[in-house]
Amino acid sequence: MQMMRADRAGSGLGRRGRVANWRNVVRAALMAAAVLVAGLIVVPQPAYAGDWGGAPVTETNKDGRKEQFWVGGDGAVWHRWESSPGSGYTSGDWSLGGRVSSGVGVSHNQDGRLEIFGRAAGGDLNHKWQLTPGGDWSGWASLGGALKAYTGVYADYFSNNGGTIRVKVTGVDNALHYKWQDKPNCCWRDYWQ
Repeated sequence: MQMMRADRAGSGLGRRGRVANWRNVVRAALMAAAVLVAGLIVVPQPAYAGDWGGAPVTETNKDGRKEQFWVGGDGAVWHRWESSPGSGYTSGDWSLGGRVSSGVGVSHNQDGRLEIFGRAAGGDLNHKWQLTPGGDWSGWASLGGALKAYTGVYADYFSNNGGTIRVKVTGVDNALHYKWQDKPNCCWRDYWQ
């Protein structure tokens, strides 16, 4: 007891000062707890197709139906399509999977199959293609390269080059690089231009 009196006397605080100080400590602790609890309660919502990570791109299927592609908030490529030409997008939104860290590019092969391209999370160029015109999709495959982060991926079809697709990207060296199909509907050159 004697020691307690000495502490009180040496602190320079009267009873009111100690109570006010104690209230501030309790108030600060309660605020910290509230912030912590609020942080635990506010959980990010799962990504869905509406969380577009880039502008959508559109390509026309061989039968004239438009198909639209974009990167969702989950990093996957999403798409939707018209059920008949000009009908509007009635399919709903469907994931094509993948882990893409930029927008996507899309083109069509000479035989009408669509092919999509995107910068993978690892920095290489990945692509996926329809197995038949307007049909199911392949798995994702890498075309290599070292793409700059958050770069666009542009794909176009060249009828004057035998009907091949060319993809244009920006490399980590800030230069434009091109990847070409070796022949129509198939195979990609091993090298970048």
